[in-house]
Amino acid sequence: MRRMFVTDLDGTLFTDDKRIDNMDLDALEYLGEIGIVRSFATGRSLYSFQKAVEKMGFDRSCKDLPVDYVVFSTGAGIMECESGNIINSYSLNSEDVIRITDYLDTLDLDYMIHRPVPDTPYCIYRQQSESRNPDFASRIELYKDFCTKIDYQEEIREFGQSTEVLAIVPSDCGHRTADMVEQYLADYSVIRATSPLDGRSIWIEVFNRSVSKSKAVSWLAQMLCIERQNVISIGNDYNDLDMLHWAGQGFVVDNAPETFKETFVVVASNNECGVSQAIAMLYKN
Repeated sequence: MRRMFVTDLDGTLFTDDKRIDNMDLDALEYLGEIGIVRSFATGRSLYSFQKAVEKMGFDRSCKDLPVDYVVFSTGAGIMECESGNIINSYSLNSEDVIRITDYLDTLDLDYMIHRPVPDTPYCIYRQQSESRNPDFASRIELYKDFCTKIDYQEEIREFGQSTEVLAIVPSDCGHRTADMVEQYLADYSVIRATSPLDGRSIWIEVFNRSVSKSKAVSWLAQMLCIERQNVISIGNDYNDLDMLHWAGQGFVVDNAPETFKETFVVVASNNECGVSQAIAMLYKN
């Protein structure tokens, strides 16, 4: 019987100061020793993920990390760590990008349009709020070597395919705006997440309708002949919810929203090795 353990990164496996505790690393190593497939499932792009692990002192190839697969960009792509190959990916076509951005323009939102996998760092952006959206400015700074500012829809019409369109909205209106986008763009996968940069703003990501963490993990499980009931997941934020519900067992760390704790098993926070606690509860009894 094959089994898989899937963990989110920011706010779950990553501590608040963006590192992985040695206790959690040891627990993931243990899973490998007993034959359990290990996967990270992150909202980060592959570029952002690799940049984060390099900063921690690991190799960007992940070969020195106790993980077998990385689901990145909220499920838009999956990488096999042993080979470094991207084994699955989805994108929006050019007509999708035009329709999505036409609507975001009616809301005067700030947004970025990223190239398809594996070229996701490259992007164009439209900034309509000027100085009222510092989290958006922070993300532009992170991607300054890859992104280009645009002012007109004509430039978007020439862009072509995209991994995602990402809008960043201040916290005071973030969820309300996300509700509107979800309703209007119901033909797409609209996923909200708390910003990993300021911890408050809401990121509204619009993907191909086949993209989500749960769909990516389901695809991976089918490829590996792992039954759904043998998949365990752990997370902390809104973009983890579908994965937590889909898995045979869902855990949330203590820093997750209170409403999550009514449905899933609660373990210690991301700063107190909640991942290793979940592993111990499952496999070390």
